[in-house]
Amino acid sequence: MNTSFPSPTAQLKQWLSRLAAATVKEIFAIQVIAAVLVSVLLSDLAGFDYPGWAALSSYAVMNTSVKASTVRAFNRVTGTVLGGVLALLLSTYLIQDAAFLVLFCTIVGGVAVWRADVSRWSYSWVLGAVTSMMVMAEAQKNSEFRHLLWFTFNRIEEVVLGCAVCIAVTLLFYPVNRRRQAPHQESHSEPPRRPLLPLQAGITLLLVTPILLAFQLTGFWQAMVSVLAVFILPSSAQPVQQQIGQRMQQRLYGCMAATLLSLLLLPFMHSYPPVYIAMLAAGLWLGCHLQQRKQSISYFGRQFTVAWIIVFIQESLWLTEPNQAVMRCVSILIAIITIGIVMAVFRWLKLSV
Repeated sequence: MNTSFPSPTAQLKQWLSRLAAATVKEIFAIQVIAAVLVSVLLSDLAGFDYPGWAALSSYAVMNTSVKASTVRAFNRVTGTVLGGVLALLLSTYLIQDAAFLVLFCTIVGGVAVWRADVSRWSYSWVLGAVTSMMVMAEAQKNSEFRHLLWFTFNRIEEVVLGCAVCIAVTLLFYPVNRRRQAPHQESHSEPPRRPLLPLQAGITLLLVTPILLAFQLTGFWQAMVSVLAVFILPSSAQPVQQQIGQRMQQRLYGCMAATLLSLLLLPFMHSYPPVYIAMLAAGLWLGCHLQQRKQSISYFGRQFTVAWIIVFIQESLWLTEPNQAVMRCVSILIAIITIGIVMAVFRWLKLSV
């Protein structure tokens, strides 16, 4: 009996035709899953210390357009490097000083929100601020310059790895995506002026940082990112207060949903890689599909995906420690509650952006 097997070329064409028949949402989800898993595995193989940072970098810069992914990756790497260098320079003079850390986060966070609101390099400002805060916070635990240099270099390595994997995956899917991409239209409108946002962000960080110090900086960068993410707003006809309120709610609900769902699943994994990978991929698939729905739920989906990565990908690969997941979620909750208090005070004082 004669059985003929398709040639590798025929199999590749068949695979591409199936991908072409898939929806845009499915293709984007597949890209994200592939990039995150490859980033985590390569980070583990290379012996890096923070695989979650590589995974988040892959997800954060992912786009179906090669150009958009590359530009965003460049911004992320540039911001991380510059923020790390700034913190290293300052840490040689001012270290293990809690008051300075609070002041540093307040000023850097406020400046980042101000520049991100008016600059085309907004993403670089955000990553620069977060990285510099992380290095200065690490100096509270270990002030030795060699340790801080290694910590900063590790962060840069992870970001470069995640961004490189993202671009490689986007290039791999380019033949499928190029038929579906709408022409990109440049926006030449004048950026909005929202002078109170940097002040509100700075005050929020002034209140959040001492709380995190009391918790020995557990979940520090998740809280810092939460504050910046809420206050850095896209151009919109909506009132600023309404935008911030929506972002607060969606970030809170997205993070809570991901955390609660993951806490139900983590005990059943017992550090077993196949189940771990399946659950991680399932959460990424769900988050990516939610992200591509209508605007009212899109930001919720993005926050769900970010929280899913934060909770699942811990310091060691395959580690499924519920306590780490809870503390990371608590830090985000602290940031959101503090933002709510600050915004309520500004409303009470009848100050609006």
